[in-house]
Amino acid sequence: MAPSKESELLATVFKELAAKMPEDPYISRALYDHLQDVATEAPGVTFEDLALPNSGKQYRGPAKWVRPANGSKRHALLFLHGGGYCFGSPNSHRKMAAHFANACNAPALMVDYRMTPEHAYPAALDDCVSAYRYLLDQGFEAQNVVVLGDSCGGGLASTVPLKAMREGLPRPGLSVALSPWTDVTGKTSKSLQTNANNDALSTPATLGMLRGRYLADGAKAEDPLISPIFAEEDEMKKLPSHWISAAGHDVLLDDGIRMAEKLKAAGVEVELKVHEGMQHVFEFLAGTAPEANQSIREIGECVRKKTAA
Repeated sequence: MAPSKESELLATVFKELAAKMPEDPYISRALYDHLQDVATEAPGVTFEDLALPNSGKQYRGPAKWVRPANGSKRHALLFLHGGGYCFGSPNSHRKMAAHFANACNAPALMVDYRMTPEHAYPAALDDCVSAYRYLLDQGFEAQNVVVLGDSCGGGLASTVPLKAMREGLPRPGLSVALSPWTDVTGKTSKSLQTNANNDALSTPATLGMLRGRYLADGAKAEDPLISPIFAEEDEMKKLPSHWISAAGHDVLLDDGIRMAEKLKAAGVEVELKVHEGMQHVFEFLAGTAPEANQSIREIGECVRKKTAA
């Protein structure tokens, strides 16, 4: 089935964004924040900016609560925005997160984590793990926390639980990864080439630039805390259940498919949805395109079932 006219809009927006994005990350961030313009406002949702406290390993920095009307007080989404570890913010993903909060009937904590080029790995991961720790300290039980992210945030949806468990924290209840970047090496995903002419936003060269910034302090792309697809089976099998949404026209298509295969091989429960003809993180079109609405609705049903939210 061909994409809806509304979904075709995202390809147009992505092409314009890619053409305008200079190498200057500060200008690019301002442009990227306008991605929220393709979504609608979610009804009944309120927003609260906050500064998370600094205590020991506690995350410090800005964040945003996204609260649905009459949402669960026992469950929470840890929402990790995408943008190649260089772009994106709670502003660029605010509307999308609001639609997810409504669908899941749970508040979402959006983390404004440190990004490149100012802060290379492991800054983003450390901030997101510490934000997870913050939710636990606020009284949310781990099984009632869902880690949800898109693109690089989709990779974080796997690496945050992995690092959290290495630090002795309990495993979250579910990970939801939208168009995840799970193999930062850029060497093993065939869709980097097969979708090079289909993906309106990213190219292998773009990902190479983002990779270089993220690994600027000498980290190795094969590290499972950077590319979770390379986690050994003894760690992979400890990860929470996963829901992976992959887009058919995305250069990262194989990242999602292969991550699902690795999880299944390790005995982890995983639901993989491949959306043919869709662009990278088509869920940006929340409230606008039927495909995005359906994906968000299905994920919401899964979250409510898993957590009884």
